[in-house]
Amino acid sequence: MEWLNDTLESGTGTGGADLEGAAAAGRRLSSRSRSGNICQISSYTFGISGTQEAIAQYGLDSEYSYQLEKAMKILKIMQEQILLNSTYAFDVPDSYQCATAARSLRGVFAAITTNVQTGSGGSSALTESSFNALLQKIFEAGSGQQPDVAFVNGFQKRRISGFSSNNVRYINMQQEKTLRNTIVAYESDFGTISIVLDRWVPKGDFPVLSMQDWKIAYLRKPFVQQLGVAGDAKEAQIITEYTLEHLNEANSGKATGFATA
Repeated sequence: MEWLNDTLESGTGTGGADLEGAAAAGRRLSSRSRSGNICQISSYTFGISGTQEAIAQYGLDSEYSYQLEKAMKILKIMQEQILLNSTYAFDVPDSYQCATAARSLRGVFAAITTNVQTGSGGSSALTESSFNALLQKIFEAGSGQQPDVAFVNGFQKRRISGFSSNNVRYINMQQEKTLRNTIVAYESDFGTISIVLDRWVPKGDFPVLSMQDWKIAYLRKPFVQQLGVAGDAKEAQIITEYTLEHLNEANSGKATGFATA
């Protein structure tokens, strides 16, 4: 799958001035660049025995329907992990099938290359200064669309919640008698960033995204393929084919290599 990216000229820094009566200067706008990603196939197979379907299950009308719903949830978890962490792989097929390797899409972390804030492995803890340094990189490299969401694992979420400056917190002790010692949004010089907890983000890394630039594009939306009855059991497979569309990765950024303990 491919799409086009366009950018605005940054100007001269002073705005520019024309001579009185000057002729129009010949100028052509910059051409659009082409980006793309590969469509990846993901599937999950499940099955039940004839006995499982026949016996009465407490609270269930059908064991098959229950297992189908469960399998759909598992496939969604798989997709989230892939969309975040997958790296691009494409083996050109001889005919209609890849003979040696499955296609693998470029996930969020692999797609972000322009704005990267790097720690020094286990010895470098995430600080408010390094978090803001990443936001500044995105502002200086982006096209005007600011990031609005950071997806973080539990450890980095606690680090951000420990920032000492005047960030946005939910504290209302008079009404609720509860101190909510957590940051759900961080107000920076470069906009407000929602802080979202995500268990599938690597522990020492996290992305800060302009969400409107990231989309899931489906070639085939999830569907159920019946695999038939094999003896006293029946199986089914949920299949989907999709990719991650990253419209302008320079409007986003990532932090990598920070301490995890």
